[in-house]
Amino acid sequence: MKKKGEIFMSNTKSGFVHLHVHGEYSLLDGMSKIPDLVKKIKDSGMTACALTDHGVMNGVVDFYNECQKQGIKPILGCECYEAPESRLDKNSHAGEERYHHLILLVKNETGYKNLCHLVSRSNIDGFYYKPRIDFELLEQYHEGLICLSACLAGRVPREILRGISCGDMEPAKKAILRYRELFGDDYYLEIQNHGIREEQIVANELVRFSDELGIKLVCTNDCHYTNSEDKEAHEYLLCLQTKKTLDSPDRLVYEGDYSVKTEEEMRQLFPSLPQAFDNTLEVADKCNFDFKFGDYRMPKVVIPKEYGNDYFRYLEDESWKGWEKRYPVGNRERETAKKDLEYELGIVKQMGFAEYFLDTRKTIRWSREHGILVGPGRGSAAGSRMCYCLGITDIDPIPYNLLFERFLNPERISMPDIDVDYNYSYKDDVIAFEAESNGWDHFAKIRTFTAMNAKGIVRDIARVAGYPVSVGDKIAGLIPKDPKMTLDKAWDSNPDLQNFINSDPGYQKLWKIAKRLEGTKKAASTHACGHIPTPVPCEDLFPVSVDPETGYLVCQYNMTDAEHLGNLKKDLLMLRNLTIIDTAQKSVKEKYGVEIPLWTEEILNDKEALKLISSGDTNGVFQLESEGMKGFMKKLQPTCFEDIIAGVALYRPGPMEYIDDYIRGKHDPGSIKYLTPELESILSSTYGVIVYQEQVMQIVQKLAGFSMGRADLIRKAMGKKKQDIMDQEAPRFIYGDKELKIDGCVNRGIPEETAKQIWEQMVDFAKYAFNKSHAAAYAAIAMQTAYLKAHYALEFAAGLLTSVMDKTDKLAVYIAEYRKNGIRILPPDINLCHEDFTVVGDSIYYGLAALKNVGKEAIGKVIDERKTNGQYVSFYDLVKRNPEIDKKMLEALTKTGALDFTGYTRHTLMISGVEYLSAQKRASKKQIEGQLSLMDLFGSSSDMTDTLSELPEYSEEELLFYEKEGAGVYISKHPIDVYAEVLSKNPVKYSSYLYADEETGDIPAKEKEEVSVAGIIRSYKVIYTKNNEPMVFLDVEDSIGVTKVVVFHSLYELINEKIREDRPVFIRGKVSIRKEEASLIADSVFFLDEPNYRIWIRFDNIREFRNNESVLEKISSWNRGMSLVSVLLNDKRITMALKIHMSSDQKAINELKEAFGEMNVLVRETQYL
Repeated sequence: MKKKGEIFMSNTKSGFVHLHVHGEYSLLDGMSKIPDLVKKIKDSGMTACALTDHGVMNGVVDFYNECQKQGIKPILGCECYEAPESRLDKNSHAGEERYHHLILLVKNETGYKNLCHLVSRSNIDGFYYKPRIDFELLEQYHEGLICLSACLAGRVPREILRGISCGDMEPAKKAILRYRELFGDDYYLEIQNHGIREEQIVANELVRFSDELGIKLVCTNDCHYTNSEDKEAHEYLLCLQTKKTLDSPDRLVYEGDYSVKTEEEMRQLFPSLPQAFDNTLEVADKCNFDFKFGDYRMPKVVIPKEYGNDYFRYLEDESWKGWEKRYPVGNRERETAKKDLEYELGIVKQMGFAEYFLDTRKTIRWSREHGILVGPGRGSAAGSRMCYCLGITDIDPIPYNLLFERFLNPERISMPDIDVDYNYSYKDDVIAFEAESNGWDHFAKIRTFTAMNAKGIVRDIARVAGYPVSVGDKIAGLIPKDPKMTLDKAWDSNPDLQNFINSDPGYQKLWKIAKRLEGTKKAASTHACGHIPTPVPCEDLFPVSVDPETGYLVCQYNMTDAEHLGNLKKDLLMLRNLTIIDTAQKSVKEKYGVEIPLWTEEILNDKEALKLISSGDTNGVFQLESEGMKGFMKKLQPTCFEDIIAGVALYRPGPMEYIDDYIRGKHDPGSIKYLTPELESILSSTYGVIVYQEQVMQIVQKLAGFSMGRADLIRKAMGKKKQDIMDQEAPRFIYGDKELKIDGCVNRGIPEETAKQIWEQMVDFAKYAFNKSHAAAYAAIAMQTAYLKAHYALEFAAGLLTSVMDKTDKLAVYIAEYRKNGIRILPPDINLCHEDFTVVGDSIYYGLAALKNVGKEAIGKVIDERKTNGQYVSFYDLVKRNPEIDKKMLEALTKTGALDFTGYTRHTLMISGVEYLSAQKRASKKQIEGQLSLMDLFGSSSDMTDTLSELPEYSEEELLFYEKEGAGVYISKHPIDVYAEVLSKNPVKYSSYLYADEETGDIPAKEKEEVSVAGIIRSYKVIYTKNNEPMVFLDVEDSIGVTKVVVFHSLYELINEKIREDRPVFIRGKVSIRKEEASLIADSVFFLDEPNYRIWIRFDNIREFRNNESVLEKISSWNRGMSLVSVLLNDKRITMALKIHMSSDQKAINELKEAFGEMNVLVRETQYL
C-alpha cells in the first residue's frame, strides 16, 4: 500500500501529464466529475494530473482526496484571470480584454499558501466581471508556484497574435521575459492544438521563443470534459451557462476536442516536440504538496491576563464557578455532578480543545447579554455537564441520563461539534458579532454546491434542445418526487416514463444527454449556518470569495473539506421558535409583570401544557405541529417531559414503526417485557423500547462491561451499518475479551441465547435510534412553546406571527386561522405598535416591521424617536422628526392604516402626503447644499405649507386592495368575508392547502381530491384548445393566497358571460398536481354576488326515482346550467343531493313539471352549494 507522498513520476515512468484541466467546479463550463476524471487518468496509464479550474480553487481538496484514493499524484492549480494592468482598474478595456488567462500550479506548501492569497485577492479587491489578479500580486505571491502561459486567452498568446497582425513581436517577447524574470525556471510556454488556426500560429512562435530565450515548452489539452463522446453533452452545458439554445446563432462553441486525451492521442497532436512531453513530467516532479488533515486550528480567544495562554486553566475555573451556581449546596445531584465534571475536564484537557469551548461560550454569553434568546442546546453537547456548567447548554443532563461520551469519546479524538440555536430575528446581529470579534479577515462563511438533479436536468436539457416547456414538464412529471431520485431509478420504476421517452428519437437523445449531465455541479451558494473563525487571516489557510449580499468572506471549500483541513466549523443556527418564545415572554412581562423562566423542571412538566399537547392543539408548538405528530400525541396522552423527549425521537422515518409499542407500554405497563432484568433500569423510561442511541451505549456497558468510549464506537457502527465492526464486537458483547478487559454478558450471568437476542435487537433498533441529548433539548423548546400557548394564548399568537414576519404565505395562514378563531388582528398604528406583533387588550396589533418597504432598522428608528420624545401629534410632526421616512415607507404606513391617527383619509396621504414629503426632502437637500432662498428660510414657499389638500376616502374595495399591497396580507378583513354566512354552510379549503411546503416540498392536497375553494377572481385568461374551443384559467384569491383554477370548455360555456375580475366565487373541483404545483380543475362555479338556486323534485320512493333517473338526466342535458338538483323521497322522508347541474329558467322548470308533475317540482334560492 502506497504511503502518502509516494506517488511520483520518477518511480513509475509515464510519458505525459495533463497540466490544464477543468473539472465540474468550473461551474457550467467544466463537465468532468472528479472521480470520473481521476479514473480516466489512471486508466490511461498516467500517474499524475493537475486541476486548474477557472478563477477558483473550489475543488482542489475533493480532487486531492480522489487522487490519493486512486493512486494518482495530485497537482493543485488554478487558471487565474489576470487584469491587463492593475486589478484595481475596473473601468477600462472591453469584452475579453478585461482579463487574460494564466495557469498557476502549486509546488509546495509555500506555493499553496500563495495561490490561496492570489485567488482570495482576486475576489476581494480584483473582481471585475471575473476575479482578477495582476502583476503586483504575482510579484508578492509567486514563490512556490509554477506558471504556464495558458491558452489563446493568455496574455502572451494574445500579444503574439497582435504581433503577427502588426509585424511587431517585441511586446510578446517583453511579456514572456517579464514572467520568466519573476518565475525563473518555473515559467513554461504552453502550446495547444485543438485544430484552431490561431493555435498553430501561436504554437509556432512559442517554439521559436523557446529556442531563442531558453524557456521550456509544455503541451496541454484544455480539458473541459472527460471523454471525446462527452462533447455533445458539453455543448448543452455551455448553453445552460449562457442561457442559449442549440439553434442560437451566437451560442458559445468550443472548436475541437477538449477531452482528457491519452498520451498517444496527445503525441499525435505534437509529433515533433517530444521535449514538450518530457517537460510535463518535469513540472509534475516539481509539484509535491500534501494537505495536512486533522491539524486543528483554534480561533484566538481573549481570556483574563492572569491566565496568560493557559486556556484550559481558565476553562476549568469557569466550569467550577458554574458548578457552584448550577448545583448549589443542598442540590441532590451536587456530588454526582462534581465527579462527572472532574472526569469531563480531564478528557477535554487530554484532547486540547479548551479554546473551542471558550469560543463557543463567547458568542452565547454576548447574545444573552444583548437580550438575544439562545436555545437550551442542540445535538450531543446537551449530554455534557461541563457545557451545562459553562452555560453553553441549559438542560441538566443528569436527570435524563444524557451521556458525555456521546459528545466526546475519550477513545477517539475528534473535534467537538456544538450547534447553537439563536433567536431568528437577530440572525444578522449574531453573525456581525462573530465577524467583529474575530476580525473581518479572520471569519468566513462556507461555500455549498448544488448539483443537477433528475427533474431539473430534464427540464434544462429540453429547453436547450428547443422543445416547448411542456415537454420538459411532462418528463419531469413522470419522475417520482424524491430528493434522492435519479434518472436511472425513475426509469426502472415508471413504465410510463419509458414509453414516453421511447415514443420519439428526440426524447431518447434528450434523456441520454440528461443522464450524462445529471449530478454535475451546477451552482455555488453560501451555507446558511456554517462559519469558520480562524487564528490567522483566512486567506493564509484557504482561498476565499466574497459574499455579495453581506460582504463577508466565504471559504471556497465545502463544509466537509474545510473541516477535514482542521478548520473550526461553527454553526450559528437561527430558530424561529425562539422568536416566538422571546416575543411572547417579553409581552407577558410588559403586560403582567411576570418573568417566565426558561426550561425549568416545572415548565417541562407543566400539566396544562401537556394537556394541550394531548388534545392535538399544537399549531406553532415546536416539533409537534405536523398532522402526524398531533395524532401521535393524541394517542400517547403524554404525562411527563420524558414522553415528549421520546415523541421527538420516535416521530421520524424508521423509529415510527415502534410508536405503537411505546404507546402500548405506557398505557399497559403489564405488556412490557425485558429479555433480562438488567435492561429495566435502562429501558423503563421508554416502556421497554430502545429509542435512544444512549440506551444502546448503556446496554453494552452495563450488560457486557464495555467502556463508554468503546460503547460509543459500537453505537456509531450500528447506526452506520458497519458490518465488519459489528462482526468483531458481537462475540465480545456475548463472551467477552480478556485482552480488552471486557467481561461479556455470559460471564456476567446472562444466558448466551438471551445475549444473542439482545445484540440482534440492538442492531435492529440502533439503525434508527436517535440522539437523546438532541431530543431532550428540542423537547424543552417544545414544552416552553406549549406552556406559553396553554397559559398566554394571545402573547403566544403574537410571538408566532412575529416569527414568520418575513414569510408572507405563512403569515397569511396564521392570521386567517386566528381571525377564524375569534382573535382580532388590528391594523398597525405608528403611535401604539412596535416592530413585532403586539398584544393590546384582547387584540393583537400588526407588527410594523412586517410591512412591505419599511425596513426593520428604519422603522426601529421611528419607534425609538416616539419612545424618546413622545407620540406623534400630526402627520407633519411624524415627517419632520424622522428624516429616514421615504416615499415607499410613507406609502406602506398609509396603505395599512398606520397613519389613520392623523385624521386624514388614506387617499389624502397617498397623494398630498407624498407630495409634502417630497417637498420636505427637497428643502432639506437645499439646506445641506446652502441653496435655500429667502422664501424657503421664512417658510413662504408654497410647497412647505403644513396643510394637505384633502381627498375623499377610497372605496372599501380599494382600501382592502392597498392594505394587501402594503402588508402583503389582508389585515382587517378580506373581500370574501362579506359572504361568511354562505361559506359557513359550505366548508372550503384555504389556497394554502394546494401549496407545497417550502421545507419538505409536500402538498397537503392529493391528486384528484375533491376540494372547494372561495375567493375573488383577481385575473383570468381565456385560451383556445387544439379543437379551437375556449377555456379559461382563473386566479382566485382568498385571505391567504391564490388558487389556480382551470375551467374547461363545457363548463366555461355556461359561465363565460359572468366571468369578470373582482367577482366573488365558490368553486368545487378536483386537484391536479403538475410540475410539483397544484391547481383545481373546476366541476362547478357559483357566483356569490348573485342568487343561487336549487331545484327540488319529489318522488314516492327510491324505485320511482331510479325508473325516472334517465329522464331527469336527459332533461338536464337539454337545459345546461349551474342550479343544483335534489330529490325528496316521500316514503323515507329523506333528501338526496344529486351530482347534476342544470338551468333553473322557466323553460327547464316547465319540462321538469311536465315529466314529473306540477306539484312535484319546486325552485328555491339556496346558500348550500
